[in-house]
Amino acid sequence: MANIYDQVPLRAPNSIRLLKLLPASSVDDVVRFDLLEATLDQCPAFKAVSYSWDGQTPSIEALCSGQPIPVTLNCNNVLRHLAMNSDAPSLVWIDAICINQSPTAVVERNQQVSIMGDVYTAAEEVVVWLGSKVEPTWEEAFQSLSNFADASLASEDDTYLDKLLALASKIDTKTLNDMFWGVTWFSRVWVVQEVALSKTATFIYGKVTLKYFNLIKSWSDLYSKHKGVSLVQNLNQTLYNGFGTHIVSLQGPRRALAITEGYDSVEELFRQANRLLATEPRDKVYGLRGLLVSYGISLPDADYRKPLKDIYMETTKGITEFRNCLNLISCYYVSDDWPSWVPDLRTSLPPSSPKGDYHASRPSKSIFEFIDLPNGSLGLRVTAAIIGEVSSALGTCLLGRYRTAEALQTDTVLAQVEQQVAPDWKEKRLQQGDDIAKFLAVYNIRVLRRALEYMERESSGQDSWREDLYEIVFNQASMDEKLDMRRPFSQWLDILGDLPAKPHQDRETTSRIEDSPEMEIYNRISSNSNVSELHELFTASSYFWTFFKTDSGAFGAGAHVIAAGDRIALVGGVTIPMVVRQVRGDIYRVVSPAYVCGIMQGEAWPKNPSNLTSITII
Repeated sequence: MANIYDQVPLRAPNSIRLLKLLPASSVDDVVRFDLLEATLDQCPAFKAVSYSWDGQTPSIEALCSGQPIPVTLNCNNVLRHLAMNSDAPSLVWIDAICINQSPTAVVERNQQVSIMGDVYTAAEEVVVWLGSKVEPTWEEAFQSLSNFADASLASEDDTYLDKLLALASKIDTKTLNDMFWGVTWFSRVWVVQEVALSKTATFIYGKVTLKYFNLIKSWSDLYSKHKGVSLVQNLNQTLYNGFGTHIVSLQGPRRALAITEGYDSVEELFRQANRLLATEPRDKVYGLRGLLVSYGISLPDADYRKPLKDIYMETTKGITEFRNCLNLISCYYVSDDWPSWVPDLRTSLPPSSPKGDYHASRPSKSIFEFIDLPNGSLGLRVTAAIIGEVSSALGTCLLGRYRTAEALQTDTVLAQVEQQVAPDWKEKRLQQGDDIAKFLAVYNIRVLRRALEYMERESSGQDSWREDLYEIVFNQASMDEKLDMRRPFSQWLDILGDLPAKPHQDRETTSRIEDSPEMEIYNRISSNSNVSELHELFTASSYFWTFFKTDSGAFGAGAHVIAAGDRIALVGGVTIPMVVRQVRGDIYRVVSPAYVCGIMQGEAWPKNPSNLTSITII
């Protein structure tokens, strides 16, 4: 393919290549196109493709100016779909062909990635291809969602909202949720800016097409009028699972305030970038670069030759200076070599942050300064109050509820916890493949039972720990403040403690996870709708959370790396307490944001400013 790119060089900083895609009459036709150069300031109308490579290798032959070139299955199928739906040659931009993917073409790739956001902004339409493998039940659910989206075209009708509600009731949210987890497009980082910066975006799944901005309008209109209806709440959560990162990234008049209220675009986008996937870790930043620049954030051009840590650090610095506030709640301890004020975007499963509207540092202002360190890195100087110390920690952690196959392969914390609480099941899980939902359910039960024992032991038999645990669980599960969940919470504790703490004698001979005593506990929890809701919401929002106790006697929860001897810090402008680890003097590393009972609304923030100090986070 190298000679193809030599024949169509990129001669200007804003040059791109376009495919002149020739029409096709059947699915058996070979995809045929010519390659041409255009500049973004004088570009003819074209469509840009948003899709996932799905780990496919180029194995299907297409023809570029009559010359055979290999392309992936998804690339071939989306181009053939466009060719079959056009009677005349059409212009298309697709990264796998329009950018030289050779490892030696790093200079071109740097330049093209730096203007990628401009490409999707310039396109007359973005075509979103959700993959070549179609599950019939998913296609049916997606058709129902498309029907719901199209209802917005008649938003002036008197019966519009009633029709939206009726169409929403026909959407199988469980199947739709399965689709969001099963279609890799929804988990990739690159696709966020590709849709957010588009003029219009059309999703294609099997025979179903869905207009993205029609969906946003229907969704927003329904939620703004009927958010108290349970099926609307359920649909809202399901759609947020699939499109949450996309909707919070929207700016200006296209931002749907009804479903994004309370979310800061940059902070939420950066936070959610953790869970999105990219084969190249640098793309966790470069995949969002065009979007961040569109917000007005000053960032260096893409450069794949830079060390990963430098790319993450300069991006975090740019965002912090642009927002003039700190974003430490996305940070946790990685290693002594990693700047702890820089989120580690490499993992798709970061520890959870406390959820809720908190003011641990009261309405204080972020006062910070970036300082050069002797090792050539950057430190972050902040105003803070060190208010306590971690006296003990559980030593293991919850594992959340979901794993993609890719996340499962790189989940080192799962392996660690599994060895701690379930070594008897590890080999059997590996034999049964990637579907580990039942194993996670059992592991979380074992961890929760250990947590109850730990908290009761640390409370010297007093029941005060129950109130702290209720506060942690209720807030992290994001339960409605108007609900009194104390009875379901008490039932939950009773069920968790119903079996002996020690393993059954026959556990080694139990061959199926379904037959484990913890699965019996899980099934009892699931049989009570209120208890099940509390359990599922909490475990789904507590990835890698451990429990700890402070020297003041309060319990808390945060990332699994929290250990005895760590300090509790309230940082000016940061709404959530931070667990930090002293290096020496006034130099600390961030360990984790944390929920600490009794101080989440500013109860421990110093009334006298003279009690504040400056610390350096490295």
